[in-house]
Amino acid sequence: MRRLIGLVAVSFSVQAIVSGQAPGPGTPSELADDVLAGALWRIAVATHTKIGFESVEFVRLWGRLNRVPTFPVASRDEALTSILDADPRYEWRAVGDSIVVRPKGAWNESANPLNRPVRNLRVEKAQPYAVIVGVRDFIYRDTFAVPPMGQAIPVSFDVPSGTVIDVLNQTIESSDAVLWIASYRPSAQPDQRYPRSDLQMQLMDATRMRSRSISHSPRGLH
Repeated sequence: MRRLIGLVAVSFSVQAIVSGQAPGPGTPSELADDVLAGALWRIAVATHTKIGFESVEFVRLWGRLNRVPTFPVASRDEALTSILDADPRYEWRAVGDSIVVRPKGAWNESANPLNRPVRNLRVEKAQPYAVIVGVRDFIYRDTFAVPPMGQAIPVSFDVPSGTVIDVLNQTIESSDAVLWIASYRPSAQPDQRYPRSDLQMQLMDATRMRSRSISHSPRGLH
């Protein structure tokens, strides 16, 4: 019960920062992540920063940025500190040229699929959504393959040594996307969004959502 009350308080605190973002249906934790994701999207655009967000819950955002209320952004670091002070589940770190916001315990969690090692990965003229599909298959099957699809500007990059986080960062750094959102949620409850799915990934550009993948592996992760 204390955790539920705390999450409600977090949701309302962050909502105060973004001044009136209308919540959709969801658990208190889901609503808090919705508002935090919207705030990070605004910060990314306002400060010309590429941001990644590993959310505890599946996030539901407005399809367009102009439907996410604005809030004052004096500086990138100040804005990030303000919104994360209101949600102690998360912390932010600079990872290469991007800022990544993750649950505090996620960085060194060996079972977290976003920490899975990647070696000698080359992406050549691929659609950003196709890279997301490749990441999905890598998480489920340990095989990264980029299918031909889409009509967006293609991306090319190398990850000689890193993790899935680095692949997601390189995807937005090499494209016009400004924010990636990912969540692995292996044990969803019936009252949560998409309770039969365990992996969600999204890419947002400066004005709208570019792509979204919601999936489930019937075999689970390796």
